[in-house]
Amino acid sequence: MLIEVYHDLLCPWCRIGRRHLELALREWQPPEGREASVRFSPYLLHPSVPPEGLPFREAMAQRLGGGQAALTRTLRHVARDGQAVGLDFRFERIATLPSTRLAHQALALTPAAAQGAFVDELSRRYFEEGENIGELEIVAQAGAAAGWEADGLADRLEQGDGRVEMEAMLELGRRIGQGGVPLFVFEGQYALSGAYPHSELLLLLRRLGQLLG
Repeated sequence: MLIEVYHDLLCPWCRIGRRHLELALREWQPPEGREASVRFSPYLLHPSVPPEGLPFREAMAQRLGGGQAALTRTLRHVARDGQAVGLDFRFERIATLPSTRLAHQALALTPAAAQGAFVDELSRRYFEEGENIGELEIVAQAGAAAGWEADGLADRLEQGDGRVEMEAMLELGRRIGQGGVPLFVFEGQYALSGAYPHSELLLLLRRLGQLLG
């Protein structure tokens, strides 16, 4: 069963949603021949962010509305939900709201089987270490989790490899009416939007396994 995950790397709910999917897949017993294959596709929550990024708290407060106090409450809520599934969010370490175009470009170059490890490492560096995952060096270093050699990946990104593929996937998402992330598309036919609990995802997987045979 092909599961396409539309996501943005600076979206905390995407990280939480991915963890719920991972937990559901651990429990799911697929029908023979219906083992899950997960592929990641890009979405840009903030497409106007420049390559160098923006000041994190100021940019997020402006986008969410309600000022710094409202932002603090939102981030505490996210951190609490992440902790419930074993994910650490250290928002106090994040200084820069990054552009994720380069990271998505790198993922477009990465085989589907290795994308999950790459996404997890980029997310860890951003949400736990506060690193700017819009920087070439950071993206290239994180690629080691997916089997990349850092200098080789950096060279390919600088040459523009993967950019056309990334833009094509972004355009496909726009054409299908994608309006937010995380979005999970099962076998190209059934879509689920949001960070659903893994118990509900497991139920959906079981039903789709029966439906698809």
